Amino acid sequence: MRRRLHVHRTMRIPALIAQMVRGLLTRSGLGFVLAFVASSVLVVARSPAALAQEMASSRAAEEAAARLVQAFPIVQASVVGIDGDRILIDLGSRQKVYQGMELQVYREGEDVKHPVSGQILGKRDRRLGLLRVVEVKEGFSEATAIARQEGSTITAGDLVRVSHDRLVVALPTIDAGEVKGANVSSLTKDVAIALAKTGRFIVIEEHLIRATLMGEKPSRSESFTDPSTLKVLSERARAQLLALGKLSATDQGLFLDLQVISVSSGAPLTVASVEVAGSQPGRIAAPSATPAPVLSQKSAPAFVRVQPQPGETAKAAEQAKRPLLETAPAQKRTVAGVAADVQRTPGTPSFLVKGQDASGQSGDQGSKDHLTFDLTDALLAVAAGDLDGDRRPEVVGITDSEVIVYRWKDRQLTPIARIGGQSFVRNLHLDVGDVNGGGRAQIFVTALSSVPEGLKLRNSLRSFVLELRGDKLVRIADGLDYFLRLLAGPGIDAPMLIAQRMGNPAPFEGPIVRLSWSGERYVEERPLSLPAQVKSLYDFAPLEMVGDQVLEVAAIAEQRIRTYGRGGGSLWEGKDDLGEVDHLAFFHIPDLQNVRPKHGIRSGIPANPEEYADRLVLPRRILVEASPLFGGAKAQLLTLANSTKYGVQVALGGEPPASGRVIAYDRHDGTITRGWETVPVEGQVRDMTVLDLNGAGRRDLVLLSAVKEKGFAASLKGTSRGIINVFSFTR
Repeated sequence: MRRRLHVHRTMRIPALIAQMVRGLLTRSGLGFVLAFVASSVLVVARSPAALAQEMASSRAAEEAAARLVQAFPIVQASVVGIDGDRILIDLGSRQKVYQGMELQVYREGEDVKHPVSGQILGKRDRRLGLLRVVEVKEGFSEATAIARQEGSTITAGDLVRVSHDRLVVALPTIDAGEVKGANVSSLTKDVAIALAKTGRFIVIEEHLIRATLMGEKPSRSESFTDPSTLKVLSERARAQLLALGKLSATDQGLFLDLQVISVSSGAPLTVASVEVAGSQPGRIAAPSATPAPVLSQKSAPAFVRVQPQPGETAKAAEQAKRPLLETAPAQKRTVAGVAADVQRTPGTPSFLVKGQDASGQSGDQGSKDHLTFDLTDALLAVAAGDLDGDRRPEVVGITDSEVIVYRWKDRQLTPIARIGGQSFVRNLHLDVGDVNGGGRAQIFVTALSSVPEGLKLRNSLRSFVLELRGDKLVRIADGLDYFLRLLAGPGIDAPMLIAQRMGNPAPFEGPIVRLSWSGERYVEERPLSLPAQVKSLYDFAPLEMVGDQVLEVAAIAEQRIRTYGRGGGSLWEGKDDLGEVDHLAFFHIPDLQNVRPKHGIRSGIPANPEEYADRLVLPRRILVEASPLFGGAKAQLLTLANSTKYGVQVALGGEPPASGRVIAYDRHDGTITRGWETVPVEGQVRDMTVLDLNGAGRRDLVLLSAVKEKGFAASLKGTSRGIINVFSFTR
């Protein structure tokens, strides 16, 4: 239906009323725009593109405002000690405190009484100074004084806070950067309105900033951060924060970056980066950056999957003792539902669906760069490490009840050792690395016990650690009451063993601590300081870490990869729908005391905790490679993606064949862009690991997938067939 708008006459109304009308029409969602001519207002129809642009800007502004609210929580605490120049406060990571956060320190004064009734109305505060948090622990933090009131001394018992009062924010006009044709005035107004609507901020816009600065308008956004400018904003406008916005156009879309700076100290506090969805502005013409070096043809791998010859698969019992044979290079074997010849940019190697700055190769070398093996065991997870000290890593896999070690020899994976689990104990997670410092890696398995109690089950952790001694796997630690994980990434020199106990009612609610090897057992050390977004030790991959403080992480949320800063706010979000990787899961059964409040009106019936069990899925693995596998990035994030099931596909032709892949994201100086992805492989991908199988300087990506067995009996048992794909990259 088309709307027609007839303007019969022009009404002369004050500009203030015109602005109010504009606001009402905008909030109504109708496609109108107001044109001002000599204090007159003309209501005309707005184009759909302009309306979409405004709605996108409004949504981006609201999202940025919401993230800033999270970065400035209302907190209050006490000074609990003084250690040299360090001031200890009873606020920790649980209270969303982050490194660099600024807090007022004050002391309660005398009571204020009503002169007539004598009622105590409150206390006057005496401000002592300003603190900056320099180190965050689980239950407390360390801060330093960056400003003190003259003659004041900070002592134990003094109070600290981020004020309950609304914070005054100076918001200059957003910088368009290299974005051509951006309506930054409208976007700045949207941000100002969104910040004010949160109830947490009072916004000073640019015309008031200029008035405060006596008409002097800084020519660049950097000028606002001059100490003299900040001093004027603090003293005359009572501003506490300065928000500098800038637009940036990347291959991923248009983004608004809002950096918040402390007016008192000039220190940057947080950055909110949000996508302005639906916007497609141009970019101002500028010299192109120096292109990354083009990889040579010899260095570009070509992964070709081949069809196994008939009769190659033997009986499972015999095959378990044999090497896992490479599928024969007959003709290319493609994943059903995926085009055999994927469209690629010229010069992109054939093992990549998307990529750049690379040349392809083919022929016999291609078959050597991509090998496929059928497994006799449907593995749940894989990891790799040097278990015997020969500087060549072994591949380790777990099933529900077994741990299996494979050795790479003559381009074959041969099982060399395996160990079964205890009754009613199920393996849940796997990591491999040298934590004990003996030159040999250990195998860390998180395991869960479901011990029968009559007809009921009770979950408890029974994790264990293995070492390979000769051809035997030996337990060096058993019955550990922890979820276990190895942490690796930028800023971590050696694999770090971290652990978390199971909580109640939430399974992941306790601190995440380091474990170290004492020579006889693993002992707890200090907890990690993590972004507020992190609840579970499996939730994240570290992108930046200093000591025990994890400053930036990558995580999967709503089937998309995202990054979070120390304040818990989202910094970046990928666009790929990564599908589900949900094969590692367990039922968390709450304690009886936590069930009774939920039981409520049914209290006359005995509570059964199993009725309130929640199925919890462990997140897929994210690998952060400081040395990229392929391309010119400074670092790469690798994660798993499975094909997404759509209802229309099921309705029209049955469930589509399962396929999966690895997607790489390139990190350049704090920015992240979409990188390459592997060709799809058969089955749902489950796990991956990166290693050098031959010890010859290559980088091998081992990708585990599984295909559900067909047939009625197999469907009842839920059995799967495991597949290993090995993609080899030349350094």
